[in-house]
Amino acid sequence: MTRCALFDLDGTLIDSLELYIQALKRTLKDITFEEVPTERLATLRLNSEPRLLGYFVASDEVEAAHRRFLANYCMLHEKYFDGVYPGIRDLLASLRRSGVKTGIVTGKSRGAWEITRSHAGLGDFDTVVVDDDVSNPKPDCEGIVTAMANLEASPAATVYVGDSVSDLGAATEAGVGFLAVRWSKTEAEISSFEMAAAEIGPYASVDHPGEIARLLEIP
Repeated sequence: MTRCALFDLDGTLIDSLELYIQALKRTLKDITFEEVPTERLATLRLNSEPRLLGYFVASDEVEAAHRRFLANYCMLHEKYFDGVYPGIRDLLASLRRSGVKTGIVTGKSRGAWEITRSHAGLGDFDTVVVDDDVSNPKPDCEGIVTAMANLEASPAATVYVGDSVSDLGAATEAGVGFLAVRWSKTEAEISSFEMAAAEIGPYASVDHPGEIARLLEIP
């Protein structure tokens, strides 16, 4: 029986896509004085901010650019953060009542997580592994392995819940079960995920957070 549930954050627990795009656009305009098209940002992995900013600035400028990003992320949070997905808080409460350990494994930086944590009201997790804690981002399994070590959990007793192909890749490499959420995706994005996932590893799709509790046999 699963006793440890690890979650991706953006696109899984919270809807932060517009916030990320607007904060990045504002930051890049501050730095380069040019408007970066949303379409270009959408083609990049919108999680690890320092790694993403490295596409646009020199390596010795990334740290300062990230500080500016965090300032913009904080300033724009109230306007562009689209909240916690329906049913997520109930799911987390059910898991915690049942004694299941909960954790986050995210590409978000610690600074961005702390800003969002204060707004999202997701409660306390038993472990949170952010981009600052790993050398290699997903699909490398380092973050999931670190979270399991923190919780003294085995792969057989752990499930990872995420929304992307890189999430599935990390779960597969770590040897844990994977639940692919569909509530944040368009039909085209779901189709694209399914095509890529067929080459990676097994998973189960979920259309609502309540399905996760059912699959994990949580009352």
